[in-house]
Amino acid sequence: MKSDTDQDWKQHFPTYTFKHRDIVLKEYESASAALESEERLFINATNITLVISAALGSVALGSLEKLGKLFEGVISPAWLLIILLSFVFSFSITTLKYFADRQKTLLFVRRKIVVLRRMLGLEYGSLQIVLPNWRVEGADQPFSISMFPGWLSYVTYPFWVIAIFSGIISVFLSASLLSLFELISKQPASILPCLVISFVSLWLAILAYIYRSSLYDTNENIFLILTKYISKKMNFELVYNFEYIIYRAKLSAYETRRMDINQETLKEILVFIEDRDFYSHKGISIKSTARAFMSLIGFGRRSGGSTITQQLVRTLFIVDFQKTIRRKIIEILLSIWFEKVSSKKQIIEMYLSSVRFERGVFGISEAMKFYFGKIIESPSRAQCFFLIERVSNVKAKILTSKIDHTIRQAVSVGVLTQFDSKEVITIYSKMINCGKISPDDNEKFKSLKTKWLEEITPNPSLHTDD
Repeated sequence: MKSDTDQDWKQHFPTYTFKHRDIVLKEYESASAALESEERLFINATNITLVISAALGSVALGSLEKLGKLFEGVISPAWLLIILLSFVFSFSITTLKYFADRQKTLLFVRRKIVVLRRMLGLEYGSLQIVLPNWRVEGADQPFSISMFPGWLSYVTYPFWVIAIFSGIISVFLSASLLSLFELISKQPASILPCLVISFVSLWLAILAYIYRSSLYDTNENIFLILTKYISKKMNFELVYNFEYIIYRAKLSAYETRRMDINQETLKEILVFIEDRDFYSHKGISIKSTARAFMSLIGFGRRSGGSTITQQLVRTLFIVDFQKTIRRKIIEILLSIWFEKVSSKKQIIEMYLSSVRFERGVFGISEAMKFYFGKIIESPSRAQCFFLIERVSNVKAKILTSKIDHTIRQAVSVGVLTQFDSKEVITIYSKMINCGKISPDDNEKFKSLKTKWLEEITPNPSLHTDD
């Protein structure tokens, strides 16, 4: 994929040629001051929370017996413990939500600083060893700074503070509460510690989920996190920065729209050729997946079985294409996730603007320039058919029998007319003559060409430059 510094991608940073540099500089200084202030506030709030948690925990545990005597006859000991536990839980959740919100504020200010730095023409790409690109000090891309770098990073410091103290308090309170129940007191002595440990473990897991879910990035959810975990356990490589890749894919879709390329016919033929159930499924087609799996184990003809969404996530997020079965599993999981965070319109537009049409040719605008020498704003149905049929082509080969079968299907359902089909064959012939593609069997293709061009009354305009 192209670098952000390439000409085609400058629309995302439209201020490379910003005329009022002093305004950008002022905004940069303001953002830097805001970041410093927010970081100081965050550290102070964390330290105060640490002190308050320790103090409240000590007071609550030290005064538990006195509280029981104070409220004796007014409220039962069990309800008193439940109220105290509820207070601990509410305080912990509210505080975690606050710190998650502060972390988001810090992240967006950091990303803003990186964008402003790029507007000013400052890049640290050649100094990554000195200034690591995952920190604001050396980042060249806003998405290099992650919303959640990991459970042992600075981002989780507030979580560990709250989790430790609320966990300790919960141990004592839950042990006191459970010991009041007659049914539990009659069980073996080992049952109470097991119940307490299970209860506190569940509570800490809930706290971890709340904090982590509060720090989801734009397109992140629990399904994606689980998919990444499964991929790691399967030793299957994915791209490391999903948000940046999605951002680039959306940018390429924006570029295609900016060029005024009419995509309606392209979308129609794409759905017809690649995924006829695209608008009804949720990322995967059970029927196609089963057919592809049967072909993998030697039953039936070779079949890809991938939906448009699967093909897109394969292009965007998958690095390792050799481990076929593992790749299919991760493709399916990623497709389910991607359908949840993107609309059908976004998916099909990102597909047309991002997938491979030929070796080194990605996106419909590049494909048009490669095959036709220019960007065609309103491609004909035949041109659209040719381009979509070339999707994911690697060896510049055409499978004559497959093309014949697909064209006949397209004509039978009205996707192409007879004259469209003749134009398609003419386009293939031209591309063969100029060396862009080659048939799997020359004689077979000549026979196909003769058959299609003579099948109906010739259209002279279609028989030029053969």
